[in-house]
Amino acid sequence: MFRNALRLTLLAAFAALMSPVYVPALLHVVAFVTERPVSLDTRASGYSVQENEATSAGARSGSGRRVTLEADARGHFETDATINGKRIPVLIDTGATSVALRHEDVGRLGLRPPMPSDYTVPISTANGVAKAARVTLDEVRIGAVRVRRVDALVMPERMLATNLLGMSFIRRLSNVEMADGKLTFVE
Repeated sequence: MFRNALRLTLLAAFAALMSPVYVPALLHVVAFVTERPVSLDTRASGYSVQENEATSAGARSGSGRRVTLEADARGHFETDATINGKRIPVLIDTGATSVALRHEDVGRLGLRPPMPSDYTVPISTANGVAKAARVTLDEVRIGAVRVRRVDALVMPERMLATNLLGMSFIRRLSNVEMADGKLTFVE
């Protein structure tokens, strides 16, 4: 009887740990113990802002500068962006309403890390609702293509595996083309 109760308790504890809420934390523990990085792309991929998002000021420049990215084996477009003069890895995410930055990278970009009271923008993620902090980036560059004064959101700690380059950057370009596993941005 005692063994059955113990087994049931262990099974319930395991089921609770495997719920979507705890999986990211569990993966980080596994990564720490095994000393191997674990990436978790699904947490905030495709989030959307729940309030009326202010649009960025500024007209499209139409300078003709362009950059072409190739999809990786998973079909994702990953590259390094230069944000406020600092290089940082990003994943191109057309399903993201805005550029989304990892809280852990904000200081490196020369921005003041948000205070807890700055996290006021409600966002929907694959794992539920969270709150992000609104910031404005002086400049975002992908190769020769650049956009100034880009609205972005800073996500809470450990919310994102990588920074997302979303529509607050992409919609400010004069043209975006995708064909044959290649994505071309034209300023």
